[in-house]
Amino acid sequence: MPSLTIKLPVKLNRQLRMTAHKRKENLSALARRALERELVAPAPDFATLAKPYLGMFSGPRDLSAREG
Repeated sequence: MPSLTIKLPVKLNRQLRMTAHKRKENLSALARRALERELVAPAPDFATLAKPYLGMFSGPRDLSAREG
């Protein structure tokens, strides 16, 4: 299996090591799983996240127009 070297911020490195220790898992397996999850199912965009709230709020459609 090919290897990859990456530089992590101190906080992320600490979180990775603590999570691996708690799960009794090695760092490589945890990192591989996290990368696979990100690459297979990337985070949805804002429009997708906001879709359930469409039309929920009332008010003027154009907030840049001043009335009064």
